[in-house]
Amino acid sequence: MKNKRLLAAAVLLVTPAVVFAGGTTASFLKLGSGARATGLGGAYTAVSGEINAISYNPAGLANLKRSEAGFTRAELVEGVSYNFLGYSRPAAIGNIGLGVNYLGQTAIEGRAANREATGSFQASDTAINLAYARPVTSRSGVGLNFKYITSRIAGETANGWAVDAGCQYRTPVKGLGLGFAVQNLGPKMKFLDEGSALPLTASAGAGYMLLDNVLFSVDLSRQVNEKKTVFSVGSEYAVVNSLFLRAGYLASAATSVTGIADAGGFKAGFGLKLRGFSLDYAVTPFGDIGKAHRLSLGAGF
Repeated sequence: MKNKRLLAAAVLLVTPAVVFAGGTTASFLKLGSGARATGLGGAYTAVSGEINAISYNPAGLANLKRSEAGFTRAELVEGVSYNFLGYSRPAAIGNIGLGVNYLGQTAIEGRAANREATGSFQASDTAINLAYARPVTSRSGVGLNFKYITSRIAGETANGWAVDAGCQYRTPVKGLGLGFAVQNLGPKMKFLDEGSALPLTASAGAGYMLLDNVLFSVDLSRQVNEKKTVFSVGSEYAVVNSLFLRAGYLASAATSVTGIADAGGFKAGFGLKLRGFSLDYAVTPFGDIGKAHRLSLGAGF
């Protein structure tokens, strides 16, 4: 039974949702990237301020003062892995970011209607990102991200594009920041001659730094096409200047889980920073399916 659950979750993750009537496609776009964001329960719209902002709110790139590179590796369920590779650098009139998200599945055994084996097949999803952000005032910044999306399964391919837009504002209240982002705004992707909507999401968030070493963050997101509201909250405690402990919670108003990206519950993690380098880890429990582990490496130069 456990193996059946694992296989069902894996197939659901990488199969374009257009196969399922009334669903959305490219749900991997909701997976985000960095382990810090995961450890905060995904409450990152107002907090993002490094390379992983590409996956949450491109406005988070606006105030970067140096080049950054980051890599994330996530082991989700059996045979399913997720990767992000990103790079950003200051430009004359703002900051530019590049990123690639890739979700892959090891070979899946195919079955005909009579349950006879028909050979194995593979599935994958890729998004290539080009982001631009710039400060508007000393307290605010805006950003845009254009992404080209490709989904493949058993020899069939679907392509599409989407745009993200966001803003962040550092309020006059010490330590309080606000953020807003719209993600995956674009046309339907066609797969097997049928079109399916992208996971269009609007998010608003706040982050508050208390006593210079405790962060609280909160996000409220509306997944428009799924007609679902998601609430997330996170906290981060700086034990010392280079060691951070994190915990978060994601709550969904959905009556059922439609994929790993929608799995709610508690998240936890930690981070290390030293001389321009960072290492972050997060773990997400998924009940009977098991646990998902996410590791991120970053460098500023």
